[in-house]
Amino acid sequence: MEKRERAHLSGEIKTVLKKVSRTLYLSLNILPEPVRTSMGMGYLLCRALEAVAAAPGAPAAEKLGILALARGLDKPGNSDALLGRIRALSAPPASQGELELLLKLGKVLSIYTSLPAEERPFFSRLLRGFSSGIELEVRAFPGGEPAAFGTAQELERYCAYTGGASGIFWTSLYREAMRRSSGGVSSFPSEKDAELIGSALRMTNLLADTAAALRLGRCYLPQEDLDTRNLRPADLLLPSNMERLREVTFKWMYWALDRLDLCEAFVAAIPKTELSLRAAAIWPVYWAMDTLEKAAHSNLLDPEDRPGVRRGRIYSTIAATPPLLLSNTAFARGYRFRRETLIGSITGGNYEGRAI
Repeated sequence: MEKRERAHLSGEIKTVLKKVSRTLYLSLNILPEPVRTSMGMGYLLCRALEAVAAAPGAPAAEKLGILALARGLDKPGNSDALLGRIRALSAPPASQGELELLLKLGKVLSIYTSLPAEERPFFSRLLRGFSSGIELEVRAFPGGEPAAFGTAQELERYCAYTGGASGIFWTSLYREAMRRSSGGVSSFPSEKDAELIGSALRMTNLLADTAAALRLGRCYLPQEDLDTRNLRPADLLLPSNMERLREVTFKWMYWALDRLDLCEAFVAAIPKTELSLRAAAIWPVYWAMDTLEKAAHSNLLDPEDRPGVRRGRIYSTIAATPPLLLSNTAFARGYRFRRETLIGSITGGNYEGRAI
């Protein structure tokens, strides 16, 4: 693909992405091409599938048919078929942002079909994994009164399919970028580590969005955990039940933290010459840790108390980035400070250990 054409595609992706996710837009905006365009498009394709799953009132069979097409997006004709099925969705998403994304999906898919053939396998692997995770969601949450995943294993599998597949995609693009710039990079970084870190980032978002998800009929926290607190998913629609749920959410914060601990080795493996790649890996981890720390103090069942990273915190993290790019020790120090702050917030809430 010509450099001018690549720049045009990048601009198209950024226009859509900026309206969908502020933090991801900032992280992607500093990446070099072709990583920037590929990362942005992979994210938007996955968000479109999430929007399909969230469409209220659309039959599960309709959603599952769309996901099946997405898993085979690389096959001839599937791109047009996918777009047609989504445009014909009987019940579009209620969210204005998701609706706007689906309306612009034709542009995103046209960019996808313009990519060189050698880049397609990365997207195929991403969409196979991510679609499988969204399929679990569609089957588990029929709509109406909130329903829950049955077991911890189901929730972990969901995170591996969605967040884990995204982490592997991210890693594959980084690996190719470093091969082009410096050569000699073989298996960096560990795909298993990337899968686990991606799963942790997914869990962070699930916890932060607990209240909103419940009002769409989805309880990602497994029923076997709720049973230990004598709770049903419908009970979680009452913010007053947060204290009964607190230890369950702390358990999954620790689960995410265990996986985020891999980030020190992950970032250290990115050469210090790759400044933008390092920054775009550091920011999501720091912001996830900040989100988890806020979640430890929030009422996750109250839609008005969603834990999020404030704009000022986002930009202060960016401003403090330069020393982190040239020092693995500086990054680790910042991560460990956030880690100890989070653990202090959890244990300060009288939570006795990791197991329920």
